[in-house]
Amino acid sequence: MFLRTHKGIALVALASLSQMACYNTYTISNQELAKLESSVEPVEVVEVNANCQPTGLASLEGMDGQALAQAAAEPGVEETASDAGAQDPNCIVVPVSTVNALTVLTTDGSRERVTPFNFVMDDVQLVSPEYDLLIELDNVDGAEVREFSTWKTVATIAGVSLVAVGTFVGISLIAPDEQGFQ
Repeated sequence: MFLRTHKGIALVALASLSQMACYNTYTISNQELAKLESSVEPVEVVEVNANCQPTGLASLEGMDGQALAQAAAEPGVEETASDAGAQDPNCIVVPVSTVNALTVLTTDGSRERVTPFNFVMDDVQLVSPEYDLLIELDNVDGAEVREFSTWKTVATIAGVSLVAVGTFVGISLIAPDEQGFQ
């Protein structure tokens, strides 16, 4: 009986852990997070660049006009695709709607949930009235977007079903033949 209980607990734990894998998680920068804030016109879906890899090119972000002109004149410095307004080939484009889970990452390591298109960012702070959240923008270190993964969900359901069917087949094969009630 003790062994059966442990096998059952292990099977339930495996099934519950596999359910956490039904989402793809992407990390976005503060600039991409700003695209997801509330606006006057309702937006259905916004595409953001996520999991961007460094390109090795100099970033022109944060430069003043004179430094920007000087950098543009230098032959070794080029604009990255995100600086030029084009799609960055080193990023994954993720469509975000209100059904996506959005978690703000802070510099102290905490994670705060916000709803896409239901928060406001200004020069100083991020405000989410739905969650009574107020974070200084200096403490925001980007965000994570969770997107539902159909193939992971199908694989999880198929795997759990296969384990269940395999268990019943295994039990029926190793069960001794009984004569019934006599």
